[in-house]
Amino acid sequence: MPTPFSEQTRFTAPPAAVHAVLVDPAFLRARAERSGALEHTEAVTADGDVLVVTSSRTVSTDVLPAAAARFLGGTAVVEQVERWEPAATDGSRRSHLTLAIKNAPVTLTASSVLAPDGAGSVHTMDGALDVRVPLLGGQVERAALPGLLQLVRSESALAQEWSAGA
Repeated sequence: MPTPFSEQTRFTAPPAAVHAVLVDPAFLRARAERSGALEHTEAVTADGDVLVVTSSRTVSTDVLPAAAARFLGGTAVVEQVERWEPAATDGSRRSHLTLAIKNAPVTLTASSVLAPDGAGSVHTMDGALDVRVPLLGGQVERAALPGLLQLVRSESALAQEWSAGA
C-alpha cells in the first residue's frame, strides 16, 4: 500500500513568476547540483499546451536507508517527469509529477496546484510513495519518505530564492 504525503510551500511571488522559475533550465540545473547529483540532464519540452519537465539525476545512495543502499549499490538514477498544464483564468496551474528510481521498484507520484495567495502564491503537492517489495515495501516507504520530503523542501527553498528575485 503506497504511503501518502502532502506538502505545501508559500511563495512571495505570484504563480506566473514561480512557474517560470520551476520550468527554467538554469533553475533545473541548479536544483540538480544542490541535490548533490553526480550527473544530471534536464529538458523542457511542449506536448501541445502542456510543458513537460524531464530530469535524470545520478545520486549517491549513501543518503538512503542502509537496506535500500545495499539493494541499489553505490549510485541510483532518479528519473523525474513533471507535466504542467496551462494557467487557469486565475493564474493557477496544475501539474502531475512522477519520480522513479531506475531499475528499482520505487515510484513517487504527486499532483500539485500552484495557486494565487494574496500577492504571492502557494504550491500544494499531494502524492504517494510506492515501494513494490513484498512484505518490506511499507517499511521502506516509511523509512525513505522523510528523506524524499526533505529533498522536496530543499528544492522548494531554492525555488523561493529564485522566485524572490523574479
